[in-house]
Amino acid sequence: MTDAHEDHAGKTAAETWTMYDADRIPTGATMRRGDDFRPGELHLVVHVCIFDAAGRMLIQRRTDDKVGWPGMWDVTVGGSVTAGESSASGAEREVLEELGIRLDLTGRRPNFTFNFRHGFDDFYLLKAGDVPPIELADLAIPNAEVADARWATRDEIHALHAAGEFIPYRPTAIDFIFDMVGRADILDLADQGGRPGTDAADFG
Repeated sequence: MTDAHEDHAGKTAAETWTMYDADRIPTGATMRRGDDFRPGELHLVVHVCIFDAAGRMLIQRRTDDKVGWPGMWDVTVGGSVTAGESSASGAEREVLEELGIRLDLTGRRPNFTFNFRHGFDDFYLLKAGDVPPIELADLAIPNAEVADARWATRDEIHALHAAGEFIPYRPTAIDFIFDMVGRADILDLADQGGRPGTDAADFG
């Protein structure tokens, strides 16, 4: 039985996932969605959060017949990485499948990774300029997974959360996502030129 995180990220169709150990090294094993996890096995989930020039996040409302969190609002896109995919290629596929947006995340690392009971959850934060201009009317919705989409401010997402209409992420996690948009480091010093002692000259 999957937990809420897998249901939230998942699709109803059967998928095969690569298994990882706690060091995020592939074990050589795979499993199909819905099977029981064996001890020590972990899998990879991705979320993509797209922001417009005004700093609003593109959010989606899940269809009423989704297996997990039906009818609730969510961040832009989330899903499981399938066997043979990298984190970035899985994120590209999920955005295309759910919204019809083509992304090129070649060479891009996740902005951060959250751990959860059965795996790793990579978050990609994309601001205006990182993606082509997005018009809501041009999105490939509604579809089997996504019923609707809209732009929302941080406060609007918190209001949806308080009303029980948004997937119950920790509110501090939503704040962290908004705070990290356009930042490459958790240190404020990084915005002023980088971490002390990490410039190329420091390794000469």
